[in-house]
Amino acid sequence: MQTSQPRFATKLCGLLFFLPGLAAAQPVPIINAGFESNAIASGAFAVLTPQGWNRYDPSLIINNNANAVGVIRPDVPQTFFPTGAPEGAHAALVFLAGTQNAVAGLQQTLAATLQPDTRYRCSVQVGNIASGTSLPGSSDGGGVFYDLDGFPGYRIDLLAGTNVIASDNNSLGAQIPEGEWREARIHFDVTNAHPQLGLPLGIRLVNLKLPGTATVPNIEVDFDDARLSAGPIPVAAQLAITLAGSQPALTLTGTTGATYRIEHTAQLPATNWVTLTNLLLNAPARITADPQPATDPQRFYRSVLVD
Repeated sequence: MQTSQPRFATKLCGLLFFLPGLAAAQPVPIINAGFESNAIASGAFAVLTPQGWNRYDPSLIINNNANAVGVIRPDVPQTFFPTGAPEGAHAALVFLAGTQNAVAGLQQTLAATLQPDTRYRCSVQVGNIASGTSLPGSSDGGGVFYDLDGFPGYRIDLLAGTNVIASDNNSLGAQIPEGEWREARIHFDVTNAHPQLGLPLGIRLVNLKLPGTATVPNIEVDFDDARLSAGPIPVAAQLAITLAGSQPALTLTGTTGATYRIEHTAQLPATNWVTLTNLLLNAPARITADPQPATDPQRFYRSVLVD
């Protein structure tokens, strides 16, 4: 973490100048990452294994009835997801209404392999489907009411071969309202001594089937817009502060593709840093600030690596 300590105050005005930088993190291809390849009727759901994906069913509970995987298309007004899918028109579903106490989901082995000296970043939209009645075109024929209150929990695993190398184990489980989506994010670093170097990467989307009740049954998790990228492992940013007349500027240089937070405080040592901005660094950035008001106290600045 790099901290600079100028004796002037500033307010960011949001004007950024980008200077030449290193190559950004590159996307790692995921087949059918938005679950759009299986087109189904508008507003319906279909029990099927999404194209490009495989079932994850270690306890062999998926029977295409009480326990099933599939695709949902919530692109018309209905109660399941009133705002639709977060990306495209379709999303994946993992429905576990059976009595078995076991997890299941979807997984995919990617063409890319685990590389050394690399930071991987993964994001997936996770949905807490609300109760509702199926529409015509659905696998059940339509007109069936589903009590989907509650949330059975999710897990997102990143794999090298068959080895789990990073996970999000339901970190957002209590934060996703009924009928809404939230983005889960994972990042992890791979050194040149990682034991799984060269093995195929994989992604796994899991319904944890946390216990429910008669009134809150905890049945379904939905997933959409799975993304994975690979880039250099970020280093602490350099934050330089310059003053040309009364116009201060902050110049941030660091690792392309990393997110840094710029904070300030009025005194050191400080327990209350105030966030000025978060930057996804696509290149070294110069942030031009407002001129210093004569009444402002001194300010101290620092940059913090977020991911």
